[in-house]
Amino acid sequence: MIDAIRKRVVDKLKNDPGRLGHVQGVVDTALKLAGIHDVDLEKTAMAAWYHDIMKNDDVNDQTALLDDTIIKRYADMPVQYHAHAAAVALERDFNIRDPEVLDAIRHHVWGRAGMGRLEQIIFVADLCEPGRGFIDTEALYQLATKNLDNAVLMAMKIIIDHLNQSGLRPHPEQLEAYHHYQKEE
Repeated sequence: MIDAIRKRVVDKLKNDPGRLGHVQGVVDTALKLAGIHDVDLEKTAMAAWYHDIMKNDDVNDQTALLDDTIIKRYADMPVQYHAHAAAVALERDFNIRDPEVLDAIRHHVWGRAGMGRLEQIIFVADLCEPGRGFIDTEALYQLATKNLDNAVLMAMKIIIDHLNQSGLRPHPEQLEAYHHYQKEE
């Protein structure tokens, strides 16, 4: 199953080596973290491979897979559409219905309050894979090897700070998730 999923992603992203390299980096990083934190490697690989499969698709193609609730919820932050569409695509393409895998894909952009370990791993790996250039990926990765909750908090802060510095407002769900992990610390 993983080979078929990998092949689908590679075929779809073959004309974007940067995106494909990022996905491969997320897969490698997520599998390392899953091994450290005793999270199912097959589920981790599924979520990591598929998390960005819809990233380069036109927003209309992304929203065609989504229900109106999701479209309206993220109308001001359409970056979320690709994550939710990717979860729908994995279920459609491979009949994967595992909520842990689908939630990890859905919530990889900015996380959510009360994430499970697989969700946390995909969220953090998406930000700290070695190909990311705008943060100290190694520091985030090293923290994630020791304490996933603290790594999630650090990753959320990095994303929120980046949005604020870019003149963008974080989505209320981002702030809710960030405050949740601040309380957990």
